[in-house]
Formats: sequence, C-alpha cells, structure tokens
Amino acid sequence: MIFPQYRKHTSGKNQYKITGPEHFTEIQCLGSKTLVHEVQAKTYFEKIRIQEMLEAAPPYLASNQAEFDALVNG
Repeated sequence: MIFPQYRKHTSGKNQYKITGPEHFTEIQCLGSKTLVHEVQAKTYFEKIRIQEMLEAAPPYLASNQAEFDALVNG
C-alpha cells in the first residue's frame, strides 16, 4: 500500500492522514476549533483501528489530501 492514505469519519468531524501501518494524524473539529492529534499505534486496538481506516470500513470513508489540507489550513 502506498502512503499517505486519507480517510474521514462519517460524522464529517474527523479527518485522518495515515502515514504508515502504525501512525496517523487526526484532525478533529470541535465547534470553531480544530485539534490535531498525532497517533503512534502501540496497542493492539490502535493497530486494528488503523486497519479499519485503511479498509474504509464503517464508520470510515475514503478521503483525499485536498479535504485534509482544507481543515489544516482552516
């Protein structure tokens, strides 16, 4: 698989940039604020979450760099 991969949550409030099988950046929209989280998967459950995102399994949907960058740049 080629990285980065981009995903979004069906709620529309979270965007993800998956940079490897054990790392992703999450952008979370809370009202008018935007939070950025860097996640390095260390536990089994975090690794499963990344696998689900890569498979675009519900509640995750495929996204793209433009959508991710739009949130980063406000």
